[in-house]
Amino acid sequence: MNLSTDRWLFQKKLLARGRAVAALAPSSAELCRAMAAAVDPRVPQVVVELGAGTGAVTAAAAARLHPASRLVAVEIDEDFAAVARRAAPRAEVVVGDVAMLRSLLLPLGLQRVDVVLSGLPFPSLPASTRAAVIGWVAQHPEATFHQLTVMPWVYAGLYRTLFEQVTFDLVWRNLPPGGVYRCAELRTWGG
Repeated sequence: MNLSTDRWLFQKKLLARGRAVAALAPSSAELCRAMAAAVDPRVPQVVVELGAGTGAVTAAAAARLHPASRLVAVEIDEDFAAVARRAAPRAEVVVGDVAMLRSLLLPLGLQRVDVVLSGLPFPSLPASTRAAVIGWVAQHPEATFHQLTVMPWVYAGLYRTLFEQVTFDLVWRNLPPGGVYRCAELRTWGG
């Protein structure tokens, strides 16, 4: 992965698409490692990443996968998806909108999902898109949900309304400092 090229692509997309791009630059190596820590290299897992961007987290997660694990990364932007494929050849990168997550992933035949890694700007997504994502997560009650953020603690209340268990891992070595919300046991969902 060429970091200067990735940063340029991020900047170009940010200027062209504004808030549709969730970050100013790819996540730091430390933040990527914190997200990827959810992947257990000792056991086979199905990992789904939402909002893969240029694949910084995707590559970190792929590096931790058990040989029998599967990693599916969803990215709406075709240019970012192409970079993510190069960054993590082991991942299945799917181009599409998470608002259509159920139909987007249906052809992949995922029987279960163990880990969801989200790089989406979840709190600022349209309510219907958030509902679609959480509705899909509800179909996989055994899955843990890990949300990347560059706004530490700001949205803790949101995640506590959605999940029974919520913890936060702060990552100082990111610009700006960020972290990972680790969530489990989705509360009753009627969406």
